Amino acid sequence: MKDQLDEITRIRILLKENPKGMTIEDIAKKLPLNRTSTAKYLNTLLISGQAEMRTFGRAKVFTLSQRVPFSQMLNLSSDLLLVLDHELFINQVNEPFLRFFDLTKEELVGVRIDNAHVDPFLSAENIRLIRESVKGTESTRMERIEINGQEFFFKIKMIPVVFDHGGQGLTVILEDITEVKKYQQHLEQLVDERTKELITTNEQLLQEIDKRQKSQVALEQSERKYRELVQTANSIILRINNEGVITFFNEFAENFFGLPGQEVLGKNIVGTIISSPDNQHKDPAGLIYELLKPTEHMIFNEAEVIRRNKEKAWVAWTSKAVLDARGNFSEFLLVGMDISERKQVENALHQINTKLNLVSSIARHDILNKLTSIYGIISLLKETIVDPTYLEYLKKAEESALAIKRQIEFTRDYKDMGVEKADWQVVSDTVSQALATRNLKGIVLDIPRNGLEIFADPWLKKVFFNLIDNVVRYGEHATKITISYHESIDGLDILFKDNGVGIPLNEKKRIFERGYGKNTGYGLFMAREILAITGLTIRETGELGEGARFEIRVPKQAYRFKKEGNLQN
Repeated sequence: MKDQLDEITRIRILLKENPKGMTIEDIAKKLPLNRTSTAKYLNTLLISGQAEMRTFGRAKVFTLSQRVPFSQMLNLSSDLLLVLDHELFINQVNEPFLRFFDLTKEELVGVRIDNAHVDPFLSAENIRLIRESVKGTESTRMERIEINGQEFFFKIKMIPVVFDHGGQGLTVILEDITEVKKYQQHLEQLVDERTKELITTNEQLLQEIDKRQKSQVALEQSERKYRELVQTANSIILRINNEGVITFFNEFAENFFGLPGQEVLGKNIVGTIISSPDNQHKDPAGLIYELLKPTEHMIFNEAEVIRRNKEKAWVAWTSKAVLDARGNFSEFLLVGMDISERKQVENALHQINTKLNLVSSIARHDILNKLTSIYGIISLLKETIVDPTYLEYLKKAEESALAIKRQIEFTRDYKDMGVEKADWQVVSDTVSQALATRNLKGIVLDIPRNGLEIFADPWLKKVFFNLIDNVVRYGEHATKITISYHESIDGLDILFKDNGVGIPLNEKKRIFERGYGKNTGYGLFMAREILAITGLTIRETGELGEGARFEIRVPKQAYRFKKEGNLQN
């Protein structure tokens, strides 16, 4: 046996010195050995995994195996590993095994497995399998081990191995499957519970199937009626994708536009039935976005359309996003109503209002001229009259004239309020418009640009102008204005705060009354009235000494967040 090991060692040295490989004849000449013995030793190296063989034609070339030593691989595994020789003595053990059984390497290495201190693992059945496996039979079994009252489950593999020197041995692998086993037990419990539920559900399903079969005919009839309704409805009904391509065109739409469906399906709505934008700053995508803005609860999206004969008309559209069975966006459903006659009436009213504003403007101009004359006369009388009583009368007359002037100027500033229709407005843009006509005098304004839009009168910018103007005029040491928002289940609050002196408790409600205030007395009054046009409210909730805090309450259906480049509402 010793001679055999010596020859194998000499062969290993030769192969190491010749990494490109050697044939049986080369090795036999170098040792020297006969060819039969050399082949036998090489076969032992092949079986033990210490050598590799490659074939080149009829020649067989042998090289040393390029592998990691088994002893180093043991600690790379998270499983519990034991290596036994053919007499069942423990040769090697890895760190996870030692930690699990709270043992040291010295307590195990060199000890027979049946004498080792691993009693929870050494059941009689395991010892029997180890003895069988070391003879060359691989086996696997599940084992439950209890240590210190804690339950563990292992998958135990017993794999015969051949050592470097050619001797036989056994590797015992304990794979911890405790979590898997417990999860399996949990699943089995769930399966039992679910099985009972399924039996009950199956009975219910059988009843449901019977009901569905009976309702299927009714559903088909309902769908047929729906299709007839859509085709014969006295409204324009379209379906388009998010790029504006028409995918459905009902019969009423065909008659209204004078276009058969096959001529418009697959074409973009802009340029086909919606007039192309004349404004170079507005592209078709922007026009489509305006058309598809949310219309629930608030308004219609109005757009000019063209018929087959090039005749123009106005249609008020409502839009709704249609979702597929999985809840993903599919297309838009548009329902249109002819408002051409209403538009004509609106245009006529607009012209009348323009003329009335012209008359009012002339009247205001004449009244202001007369007031200028009155100021001049009062000034002359003050120079000639010395009687205190009459001077007091002149003072009151001058104050009255000044009040008349302020009211005339007020009617000029707010002459168009409520004339234009309410629309969606980006809050940050509206505040920027208000700032264009007011110097903040060093006050810093902080407002998030998050696409918040509210449905309000076009004079919304006047609301923010009046709030900002009050801070500049009366905030005293105010250095910062912060505009933010807070959502709740009922809607949204726009918060306008400054760090000035604040407003006394007894004035919090009176500041919104007409005529109350230090300047015209109409600023906050008009702010409240402008907001009220679309159902918005305002109140002051700040603390005296900590600054003013105005809350603009926006109902849930009157605000939204605009997403750039996204036509889905």
